[in-house]
Amino acid sequence: MYISWMRSILLLLVPWLLLSCSESPRTLAIATGGPAGLYYPFGGGMASLWSQALPGVNAKAEVTGGSVTNVIQVARGESDLGIAMADVVSSAYAGTGRFPEPLPLRVLFTAYPNIVHILSLRSSGINAIGDLVGKRVAIGAQGSGTAVAATNVLQGLGLSLADIAPRYLSFGETTSGLKDGTLDAGFVVGGLGIAAVTELSVTRDIQIISLSPQELSAITTQYPAYSGYTIPAGTYTGVDEPRQALGIWSAVVVHASMPEDLAFALTCSVYAGHKRLLGISPVVKDMTLANIHQLAAVPLHPGTQRYLRNPDADCVAVDQISVVP
Repeated sequence: MYISWMRSILLLLVPWLLLSCSESPRTLAIATGGPAGLYYPFGGGMASLWSQALPGVNAKAEVTGGSVTNVIQVARGESDLGIAMADVVSSAYAGTGRFPEPLPLRVLFTAYPNIVHILSLRSSGINAIGDLVGKRVAIGAQGSGTAVAATNVLQGLGLSLADIAPRYLSFGETTSGLKDGTLDAGFVVGGLGIAAVTELSVTRDIQIISLSPQELSAITTQYPAYSGYTIPAGTYTGVDEPRQALGIWSAVVVHASMPEDLAFALTCSVYAGHKRLLGISPVVKDMTLANIHQLAAVPLHPGTQRYLRNPDADCVAVDQISVVP
């Protein structure tokens, strides 16, 4: 009788358990970057916003190597969203450069412009790109957009990695190396006022190498994804004059197969929560609808296009938000 009673209970519980499991939301993984850059806190801000604003959606930010790693993980389905620089996204979509075949990516929305900071200490005597020859230079972590940008800058000016002693290091490792003298210079690519550069400028007398008009023209002609960007005086401690640098947009990308309803809800809610994201960094001010087409070489996801047709729509006015492609 006891066994019969237990069987009856199990028969009642099993369907309920299966239903509960089937309705459990899958966490959306956002591939970002290292903790010393801006991608990680920006991704964390979006994850928090989406988890609170969208019923049935949980999201989390993942520490990764950066842009190249992120687009590959999204294409493989290992991450649901990724933040990456425009040159990397364009190359991955087209299947050029370090990508042997096109990746099935779509742009969910553009984020903000990154600045290519070329750093040294004033005591190093490095004041121009040509001074990097033969020097120990950090070019970003393996798989990062910074490594791609550093390589493009050098090649755009007739140099190569063979002309320097390259070091593949994170932002934190780069600033530590500049402090302790194991590095002569380093590339840090991120939003204006990025913590790694800000913190270094407080403890060391830094030099941000300024590019000449001729150098800017040479780089942007070969790599149209870049444009000139002036770092205002006073952005970093001790840097009292403007510095001419390169800027390049970042985008949030997803797999082409992401459900339209989900892509719509993610895009809609992130723009609705723009003021909240602005609290992470002032560079988020550029994440506007007017700038959403900055990465023209890669199509927007149909869910994003749907949002643009009616930006005043209810972000969760869908029968069910599916997180499974």
